[in-house]
This record gives sequence, C-alpha cells and structure tokens, in this order.
Amino acid sequence: MEEKNFLVKLFDNYASKALLTFFGLIGTIITIYAFFEDQTVDLRYEIIANTNVLDFNADLNKLEVTYDSTNLKQTKENLRIFTIRVINNGNKAIIKEFYDNNDPVGLKISTGTLVEKPEIIKASNAYIKRTLKVVNYDSKKISFTPIIIEPDEYFIIKLLILHKKGSTPQISSLGKVAGQKEIKVVNSVDVKEQPNFFKTTYYGNIWIQLLRLISYFVVALIIIIIAVFTTQKFDEARENKRKKRMIKGFKLTKSYSYTRMDDAIFDRYLNDGFYNLNSILNLIKNEDELNEIYNKLSEEMKSKEFKRFRRTDENGKYRYYDYRTWKTIKSMISDGIVIQDNNTININPSMKEALSKFLEYTLENGEFKNRKKILSLNDFNNEEVEDEEDEMENEE
Repeated sequence: MEEKNFLVKLFDNYASKALLTFFGLIGTIITIYAFFEDQTVDLRYEIIANTNVLDFNADLNKLEVTYDSTNLKQTKENLRIFTIRVINNGNKAIIKEFYDNNDPVGLKISTGTLVEKPEIIKASNAYIKRTLKVVNYDSKKISFTPIIIEPDEYFIIKLLILHKKGSTPQISSLGKVAGQKEIKVVNSVDVKEQPNFFKTTYYGNIWIQLLRLISYFVVALIIIIIAVFTTQKFDEARENKRKKRMIKGFKLTKSYSYTRMDDAIFDRYLNDGFYNLNSILNLIKNEDELNEIYNKLSEEMKSKEFKRFRRTDENGKYRYYDYRTWKTIKSMISDGIVIQDNNTININPSMKEALSKFLEYTLENGEFKNRKKILSLNDFNNEEVEDEEDEMENEE
C-alpha cells in the first residue's frame, strides 16, 4: 500500500521536524536562562497608604483638637497614618544569616515624630505573624527582629506620625541585608508593574511547573498534529490531481483504446498507486506461475502457521508468497484483470495489455521524477524485488 501510517508521517514530516526543532530551541533557551539567572534578595518598603487623620480646611474658632494634652490646632500640627508593606521582592529567600546584628533592619522618620508604637496589622504567613517583633522603638526610628522572609512574602505595619502642618513626614530605610546594596522605600503606585516574561513563566511551585510543562507539550503536540494533518491532506490532494492528469493523458494516446473495464485499473492506481499495479503486472506475466501461486496460497491460508504470518519455510528460506500476494490476487479477481474458473485463473489479455501500456506511460511521464532514472519496467521490477527482500530481512 502506498499510504503510510499516520504516526510515522507525524514524526517524518518536514513541518513536524521544524516545529519540534523550534520548540526544542525555545525550551533550551528558557532552561539556560533559568539556570544562569541570578538569585537575588530584594527587601523593599512599599508605602501603600498615607492618610491625614485630621483636616483643618475649615476655620472653626471654637473647634479644639487635642492629642496627649496638646492642642494640635494651636501648635499647627497634624496626625498622619502610614501603612507600609515590607516585602521580599526578590527570587531568593532572606535568611537570618543575611542580617547584620550591628545594623538591624528598620525605618527612620524625618520631619515627624512617632507618637505610638507601630502596629503589625497583617502578615503573609503564620511564621511571620508569630515571630516578627518591633524592637528598639523610639520617636524617630524602629527596627525589626531578624526573620526569614521567602520570595513574595511580606508583612504590613501601621505608623501614627505627628508632624507640622504643611509638611509631609519622610520615611527612609535602616539596616543591611547581605546581597542587597540598599533597601528601597517606594510608593505602591510606583511598583504596580507587570511581571516580566520569565517571572510569569516560572511563578508557582513544582506542581504548577509540572502542569505547565505538560500543558505546553500537549499544545505543541496538537500544533504538530494539525500541521502534519494539513500538509498531509494537501499532499494527498495534489497527488490525486497528478494521478488524474496522468490517466487523462494516457487515455489520449494513439496506441491505447479506452474500454470501460479499464476503469478498474485507473481506480486501483488512484487508490493504491503505482506499486500495487506493478505487483499485479508481475503476477500476470505467466499464467501457469500465477495458478501455481494461487493454489499454493489457497492451501497455506488454511494452515495455522500461515495465519501467524510465518516468513520462512522449513529450510529457513524466505517465503515470497505472503498474505499481501493473496490480497493482490483477490483484488485482481474483483477488478476483472483475471477470471476465476473453479480452481483455475485465466488472465484477461486486453486488461493485461492496457495495464502494461499504462505503467510504461506513467514511467515515461515522470511517475518517479524524484527517483533515479528508470529506463523501463524491467529495470523498475528488479529494483523493487531487491527493496522488498531487504525489507523482509529487516522485519525478521
């Protein structure tokens, strides 16, 4: 049969090879990048809220606002609440050994005074909530106990700051973390950016990564199957169109006279290709040999050994009369190329002549234009026999 198994075509197709090479290259680049990508820590203070507790826009003479026995209106002071998220924005965990005990991590307040002890209002995990403490607290600065902070883990603190009206307190960082040049203080608006491609790709635990890997493989396989299926259908349509042109050209030759029974030959050519017709022509060269083969196969088909597709006889020699030959003879009978009379097969001479002329015509008109030049059907048959013997030896 001319048609190949679909799975064989799937991985023996130019489009599939190109796509596999492309995805392999992309995978290699991503793997190399992930391997050599720097693992860094990035402790950062993000100001997520900065709110006035009081607003003196309206001048109310009888209104008095006091805090700790101080009239804030008279002293022209105000209270402001800062909400700050302390987060490890890097891709490496901050462990206790990364802190400097002589320069603890914390915050410093300028142009303002802390009037209450900072409050931890949220933590991203139970460990931080349980172990984090505010230490060394005074009116101008605070520091935290050294704790482990994994990538993207955080805690949020609230600061109540008293400051002069018309000025805004400034927050700066204190302390040192190994592997980090400085600890930045930023506004949350400034850090709302989309994560880069590689961070998005590798975000998540090992199970998420495994699921992504499987998903990418399935998507790539579907793309390859669609590409191969499309090119295969295109090739089949183009080949079928070429065969129809070959048949049409043969019918117009002066040496051939068309008959309706020859349509069986042309249909066989469209469905099974040149090789099947050439096998038929080889079988009908000699009527006596054809009957000998047919009778022998008729007996062998009844044996259990043949049904198990044994390829050798009792002497270890290859058996060339296999099931494919039996099927070919049956197709010859159904097509009318040979006529069965009880246990005898008679060759239809007119169809034999038409078949021989048609195969010669196909070879002369580029049936195998991409193969080495074949001068005649005899040359082709010799080549085909050698190929089939090699194929059977490989199967054994």
